[in-house]
Amino acid sequence: MYKLIKNGLIYDGTLENKPFIGDILIKDNIIEKIDKSIDFENAEIIINAENKIVTPGFIDIHRHCDLAIFKENFGKLELAQGITTIGTGVCGFSFAPYTEKSKGLYDYSVPTHGHPIKDTKYPKLSDYINDLKSIDKPVNISTLQGTGAVRLAVKGYDTSPFTEAEMLRAQEYIKETVDFGIKGFSSGLVYLPEVYNTKEEMKKLFAPCKGKNMIYMPHMRDEASRLVEAVEESIEIAQENDMALHISHLKALGPENWNTTLNKAINLIEKAQKNGMDITVDFYPYHGTATTLAAILPVSFLDKNFDDILKNITSKESMEKMRYCYQNPGPNDENISPDFRWSHSIISSLSKIENKKYIGKTIHQCTVEAGCQDEIEFISYLLESENGKIGIVGFNISPDDIIKIAELPYSIVISDALYDESDTPHPRKMAAFTHFLKYYINDLKVLSLQEGIHKITQMPAKRLGYQHRGVLAEGNFADILVFDIDKLGDNATFDNSNHLSTGMNYVLVNGEIAWKDEKLIGKYGEVLH
Repeated sequence: MYKLIKNGLIYDGTLENKPFIGDILIKDNIIEKIDKSIDFENAEIIINAENKIVTPGFIDIHRHCDLAIFKENFGKLELAQGITTIGTGVCGFSFAPYTEKSKGLYDYSVPTHGHPIKDTKYPKLSDYINDLKSIDKPVNISTLQGTGAVRLAVKGYDTSPFTEAEMLRAQEYIKETVDFGIKGFSSGLVYLPEVYNTKEEMKKLFAPCKGKNMIYMPHMRDEASRLVEAVEESIEIAQENDMALHISHLKALGPENWNTTLNKAINLIEKAQKNGMDITVDFYPYHGTATTLAAILPVSFLDKNFDDILKNITSKESMEKMRYCYQNPGPNDENISPDFRWSHSIISSLSKIENKKYIGKTIHQCTVEAGCQDEIEFISYLLESENGKIGIVGFNISPDDIIKIAELPYSIVISDALYDESDTPHPRKMAAFTHFLKYYINDLKVLSLQEGIHKITQMPAKRLGYQHRGVLAEGNFADILVFDIDKLGDNATFDNSNHLSTGMNYVLVNGEIAWKDEKLIGKYGEVLH
């Protein structure tokens, strides 16, 4: 089938080619021709793009929808903001390999990924990929291998170092993934169980990646006062195994680290680049973070299996230990002032009906409302009640730092969307890309529109090796958007977040109209592997 897009202002995703008013002819799933004017009488569908811009579909290489994609309603909020391709398996989270030792993975992942709708205990990542291929997908999907899942499959939540035999088994999983053709690996060194991995263990883990053109994408061990050390660690791990490095959601948490610490981290990155290392970064366009409450517990407090910690977390001894660990952070703890954290962190997702009254309130406000002695007592009882499954939003990023990162020529925009099934999701889930274009490009003019589009199309496609995507060019796949940037609506806010973006007139996925005038039309995505 032929489709013809007429008279749109075409931004092809590159920085080299200036936008121009023209036409795009699509045959089946491929762009056949792009020109200033195309006369073609056999087009079954003609899309009038006059007074609108035409761009490649947006690419989000960092989205926690590994399980959500199997749900029937998946696709609306993604297509509504122009996303046509998604990368999963990030921050060390994957749902393969799964072994008997992986028990607890799904409970721990509820605040980030939601509940699975079916048995998803995949022995290998290839099993997960094959399951993805078997379903109708509204967007294109790819995945990295999360190394948290690898450690879990080998050691469970055991806090001890890898034995030689365990490391060999973990390396076997890494080699299987490399041989299967996955582009790279992510880690989440603030999440259980990877928080127990040492730098030297991470170096050994990736030994099978040497000479294989792999990417390492870490959620670094620290994004606060030890940000520079965390960047150094990431560089060392990647260099040891000849891997490219892509740092996830670069930021400096806490006012004591704004501007200064970030500048030092950027200088370190650019020094490594000058020495020939392939390094890129990404960021989300909001000053609020989103993670789990368990992820901000001091590493020095997490000295045993998390289930065992939860069993006694409301004991006097446990709470005293937690207080001490927050007041005396260890070498692997994010050193953010507890008072700042409690007054700037909001509860975003809870499961128990009796606890939902705390959603949308800061931890400090909840502590006062609950009549607790201090925040340690409150979060201890809440963690016990919710079995550790609590989502939080923290307002701890400098808006100026976001602009600084956006201006870096090697930065890519992501959402880092969580799928925790909350009624109050972080707005980045619903609107990261429309917000970036509307606020940072159209309003603040941090970058030109061409530069902004480049950061959400060609750059992410190139970073993760998505062949023939991310650029409007003859012979490429027809993932295409048609919209008026002045009419884009990033309707999700922190105060009222559960709203779809609006303004995408047409979203084409592999040449088919998947979204039109605020409605899901069909599911035409592919697995990119």
